[in-house]
Amino acid sequence: MKVIKLAILSFVFLFVLIFLISLLIPSHIVVSRATDIDAPRDSVMAMIRDAGRWKGWYPRIDSAKPLYVEGKLRGLLLDDKDPKGPTYLQLETESVDEVTALFVGNKIKPVLNTWKVIGHPDSGTLTLQWSMDFQLRWYPWEKFASLVLEKSNGQRMEIGLANIKKSSEINLSSNSQ
Repeated sequence: MKVIKLAILSFVFLFVLIFLISLLIPSHIVVSRATDIDAPRDSVMAMIRDAGRWKGWYPRIDSAKPLYVEGKLRGLLLDDKDPKGPTYLQLETESVDEVTALFVGNKIKPVLNTWKVIGHPDSGTLTLQWSMDFQLRWYPWEKFASLVLEKSNGQRMEIGLANIKKSSEINLSSNSQ
């Protein structure tokens, strides 16, 4: 009986300790990457604004289906087989220098993706910044899982930015010839 009581108390103490440590991890995480591109702003922003062109640069969405909202292509449906709801990436807002899209999945809160173009008139280049804004719940497993968000999403973002850079600079060189 003493062994069982010790095991239960140890489990409760360990759970409380893990929970208290998880409270020290922030609930708002932003992962951001940027790259310099030698291409016109319009050509870069056209690749981001057009959900139909996302498959050309956004990593790991080759098999995604188009997502139509009110008859317009507004994003990509990544998974529609989950009974809890679909997983999708949908355009939210567009401006001259910024595009936002919302990644919605059933296991996490929606993640806001923002692509922002910053021009450098003196050099003729521009900087494209991509950030992912995560809002975490209080769950300890979600907080601890957030410790790898930088590594897992950062690599994907770097690949996507490199794809945009390559495509827009190739289009620039082919148009100038």
